[in-house]
Amino acid sequence: MRSNTVSPTARVSHKGAALAVLLAAASLAAPLAAEAAPDTLTLDQAVQAALVANLQLRSAEVEARIKKRASDFSWNKFLPSVSVSGTYAYLNKESSYLYTKIVNSQIVYAQEFPIDQNNLILGFNVQEVFSATYFALMDQAAIEYQKSLISQAQAQTSMTATVKKIFYQLLVQDEAIALTRARLDSAKERLRQVEVSYKLGQASELNYQYARMNVENLTPDLRALESGRAAALTQFQQALGYDSRPDMKLAGSLDDLPDGSAAQGRSAYDRFEILQAEQAQRQILSGLQAQRYALLPNLVLGYKADPTLNGPKGKDLLDTDNWNQNSGAFSVSLAWSLDALLPASTIRLGKAELQDRLAFAREAEAMALRAARDDADNQARSVKDSLDRIANLTNVADAAKRAYELTNAAYQLGTGRILDLQDAEVAWQGARIQLLSERLKLASLGFDFEAKYTAASGPNFAKAKAPAK
Repeated sequence: MRSNTVSPTARVSHKGAALAVLLAAASLAAPLAAEAAPDTLTLDQAVQAALVANLQLRSAEVEARIKKRASDFSWNKFLPSVSVSGTYAYLNKESSYLYTKIVNSQIVYAQEFPIDQNNLILGFNVQEVFSATYFALMDQAAIEYQKSLISQAQAQTSMTATVKKIFYQLLVQDEAIALTRARLDSAKERLRQVEVSYKLGQASELNYQYARMNVENLTPDLRALESGRAAALTQFQQALGYDSRPDMKLAGSLDDLPDGSAAQGRSAYDRFEILQAEQAQRQILSGLQAQRYALLPNLVLGYKADPTLNGPKGKDLLDTDNWNQNSGAFSVSLAWSLDALLPASTIRLGKAELQDRLAFAREAEAMALRAARDDADNQARSVKDSLDRIANLTNVADAAKRAYELTNAAYQLGTGRILDLQDAEVAWQGARIQLLSERLKLASLGFDFEAKYTAASGPNFAKAKAPAK
């Protein structure tokens, strides 16, 4: 009968579901075209490949470029509007007008001159509007650009955390496979030794069957681990934009796993949700400023030219005396909308709505700050608990190793049972895998926590300050 000791393979099998979720997240919006995978992949290379290959991140980058262009050229609202037109008009019938010539303030003669049915009319119009609301619109364009950069940075940090977790999870799987393969090699060697002893009558059939059973049990366990790892590696490569390559190696060590405390001590104002809350307030404040600017008059400068040539046939087009100017002029206007002064105007109602939204946004930010501080406290407690478990599991692994060494020595001397040796070996491997899994969990805590914050050097955007309360 088989030992009741739980196989370490069963202990790591539940990691497959979590790894599948991570791979699905990393594979989201993967590129259609793939490139050849490298012989060896480092963690930095994996992160960079994911940031380049993921279509969602590239879409966020394009969106940021669009918002940047809109922000950089938001001043173009002050550019004048310019239009040029040319019209040929054929009158329905001839007409005439009374032509008078005045000399010394007296009419010398008056005569009707016929007007030709053919007319050539040119038009040139320039208008410049100076409105205070343009400044609020420029500010809103800058805010939209900042929001797009925050979203882009958040997507990048989230993707980076996911790739790191997958990378180290694959290394844990490699370690589990190596330990299982070493156990299988040892089991095969023991089976060979027991078989020789059994044939010589120096070992019982029971020990021989136990040795055979151990080999038969470990063989499918190893195959399952290798198959699961190969599938996970394929999905990981696809998420990075690589063609599938089963022989690709991961250049990394579990000794490099962080302790999960790198993000501790960061300011809550460095968290993405707080930055987004601040940007939301800035946007509302800008809207309120636009409402106040709407109360101011607009200055409109205009210039219009509409030279008209009647009966152009046979006339010198370059002679300005042949052209008639009807309504061309330079104008200065002051346009003032008084709608905002009415008690129930749209502007007043919009201002009241924005003030309510601002109060709600400030309360939402305060709640987000409290939640961020609570999250930081919970993360610190989780890190401490994980460090305590790692210390405990380290002692367990050391004890299991010593127990295995003593059991193996007793077995080699012929005073121990092979079943006891197998149980001790399973316990030792299980303790080592548990220790690795806990270290990976601790590192994942740190990765997830860091994904909530801007990069240590700050993302590529000017961080907004909290609006005045």
